[in-house]
Amino acid sequence: MLTDTQKDKWHKDGYVRLERFFDPLAVERISSFVDNVSRWDVSDNKWMLWFEKTTDNRKITSKAENFLDFHDPLRNLLLEDQRITSCVEELLDEESRRLKELLIFHYPDSGGYRPHQDIYHIPHKLSDRMVHAVVAIGIDDSDPDNGGLFFSPGNHKKGVFPMDAGGVIDPAVAETFYWEPISWKAGDVFIFDDYAPHYSRPNKSNRSRRTLYLVFQRASTGGPSRAEYNVLKRALNAPEGKVADLDNLKPPNGIFYRD
Repeated sequence: MLTDTQKDKWHKDGYVRLERFFDPLAVERISSFVDNVSRWDVSDNKWMLWFEKTTDNRKITSKAENFLDFHDPLRNLLLEDQRITSCVEELLDEESRRLKELLIFHYPDSGGYRPHQDIYHIPHKLSDRMVHAVVAIGIDDSDPDNGGLFFSPGNHKKGVFPMDAGGVIDPAVAETFYWEPISWKAGDVFIFDDYAPHYSRPNKSNRSRRTLYLVFQRASTGGPSRAEYNVLKRALNAPEGKVADLDNLKPPNGIFYRD
């Protein structure tokens, strides 16, 4: 499914954008399904939801995990034709297994994410690398003005950079990187290696930047299964409980910031 140019981009920079992967009708359906997920009640044993407080003291949905098992139409639309899995396996050059899914809503006046790498075994002290390819599905157009991502090309080949306890790359190190702004249109797919450093700014625009992430492991990995991951996630970075009011939101980790 991928061209040699796209595969070369992946290996050289650690990421690649696939334009117009989903047609406008599919994007419209995905957007509607995601709006539905954003209105779900919190759950103690199914999907996971987190919230954040805006500058004018409103509560907005920040992110969601483990929702595809509870939304058949969305899961089928994304995964049934195997196109995404095929692309991932071409890039990894082996079979894969899906570890998790994540929705970042990034509504207007939402916070950003400081420079980091998606290597979950570092802050969580796990013995095995959990992630190998992250597929970002653009639900809205994304650019630096509405909190779009920045990546540092080629640094996925240099291992784990020094981090603080919250998983943020040492600012003195991150300041030495060249950062490339990443833009995409709704319906594009952007795939990146978990070692690729990246960050996003707070969304100060009036446009949402909703992105759905599908996270894959190599089939040969020794990392946790999808079910094991969800247990770890609830234990190590628990979602909001039954009461998710403004004064009792979960404290953000070091990656999240608002200023």
